[in-house]
This record gives sequence, C-alpha cells and structure tokens, in this order.
Amino acid sequence: MPTPIEALAAGLGLFCPDDSHRLEASPGHLSCGICHRRFPIHDDEIVDLLPSEPTVLDDTVPPSYRQAYLAEFRRPFELDPRSMAWSSPETLPGRLVQRRRRQAKWYISLVSEGTSPGETILCDFSAGPGYYTLDHATRFRLVMHCDLSVDSLNYARAKARSMEIRNIAFLRIDYFNPPFRSSLDRIICCDTLIRGETHEGLLLRAIERSLRSAGLALIDFHNWWHNPLRRLGLLPKNFGDNRSYSRAQVRGLLADAGIIRYESLEFHQEINAESLAGRLATHVIPPTRLVVRALSNA
Repeated sequence: MPTPIEALAAGLGLFCPDDSHRLEASPGHLSCGICHRRFPIHDDEIVDLLPSEPTVLDDTVPPSYRQAYLAEFRRPFELDPRSMAWSSPETLPGRLVQRRRRQAKWYISLVSEGTSPGETILCDFSAGPGYYTLDHATRFRLVMHCDLSVDSLNYARAKARSMEIRNIAFLRIDYFNPPFRSSLDRIICCDTLIRGETHEGLLLRAIERSLRSAGLALIDFHNWWHNPLRRLGLLPKNFGDNRSYSRAQVRGLLADAGIIRYESLEFHQEINAESLAGRLATHVIPPTRLVVRALSNA
C-alpha cells in the first residue's frame, strides 16, 4: 500500500518549488526531472519540499518574524519524536485549548460543507500542532499537514502515530512558495495572516494559485475592531508585532491577491455561540476573527 506522500505524488501531484515541474516518487525521496533536485522523505512520512532560497520580505513584515522565518528556513530537518510544537495542547491553559478546538471544529465544517466523509483532500498551509489536521483527519480522504517548523512537523507526526492516524502526509514547505499548482481541493490557513501587507499578499497569492478549479480555501484575519483600545495603544498590547485588519482592509488584501469570489463570515473566539447567551452576545461584541471562504477563480 502506498504511503500518503506516495499517494499524493501519484494522484494530485507535488511540484518542484523552484521550477514547478511535477515531482516523481522514488524510494526515500521525490525528484525533479528539470533541476534534478532531490527532496528527502524522512521515515516514509515527512518530505522536505523547501525551495532553494527563502522569500525576500520587506520592512512591512515585523523584524521578529523575518528573523524567525529565515532561521527556521535554514534549519536542517532532523527527526525528533520528543519535539514540542508552539501552541500545542500541552503548553496552553485548558480554556485556550477548548477555544482552539471549538474554532477548528467550526472551520472544518465550513471547509468540508457539501462533501461526504472521506471524499476530499484537505491541505493545511500552516498546520502547527494539528488542531485542524489531527483532530479532523477522519473527515477527509487524505490530509496534508504543512509547516515550515521542524518542531511542529515532528510533534504532529508523533501525535498521529500515537493516535493511529494513517491518512496524513507531513510536508515541510515554505507557504510563500508551496509545492502545489492548481491542484488542491480544500485549503485551510488560519491564525497566520497577521504579519503585514507584504506577508499577507504573498501568502494569499500562493493559496489562490494552489486551488484547483472548484476548489475552496478557508482563511481568517484578526479583526481590528475586536478590541480597538488595544489597537490604538490605550490598553496594553497583547498581540505582539502582529497585525489586525478591518473588513475594508481585508477586502483590499483579497482584491490585490486576485481573490474575487468569496463569502465573508465571522467568529467570536471568546464566546460559545451554541448557548442562548452566547448567541445574544455575538450581536453586541465585535467578532475576534474575520473569516473568508474563498472559491477558486478558475
């Protein structure tokens, strides 16, 4: 039986991030027939698909992110099942884990609406510890858990093994230059579009060109109006160097990236809208996240 990575390479296809040529699967690696690069597959489960060079980011991207991105890009991949991912359930208070899982459950329902369990393939561009991939793998025929972080990939792979999940392919990618070309059914990318206009534009364009015809992507943005006093500096900052956006700014970012067909939704992170009190509160309190369900332009 082929591994999830072999199934992807033979089915949808994985593409060289340097020249867009379709990669061929061989024992222990994927190879490009144009540039002759080999992309190693570690222990049959994690494939390193980084481009030859990192993406150049301008000064609109916070220096802290640029430095972390370059450091992680240049970090050699090594298998380590003891790795701990940032924001994994083991590192967060229980109430925050509950919020993240509630958010993931609703987002997955949005991205899989109209499909049957086991019918589609899901790709998470910034999968981290796996709130969307590990917890909801059974909803999909195949799941691509993508990240640049060595720790996140090692952590999620070890978790998948402990949970006996066998339909996840772990891909180390640079999401500015992913190994997909108009080939993906469903993309999810959440808690990620927070680094400034250049970062957002590069990532949104990468998502748009990765979707196949009739494909769907679910993305979100932190809402500037969720707590404007913090955004204006009248209360202590709790969002670091990250960016929040108004609805008008989100529309502008989407238009600049060529995303023209989409539905706008919203999510209240701190409110459980399943209760009556929660539903009433959502009419008064601005949403935490502005959610976009985008359709391929093809």
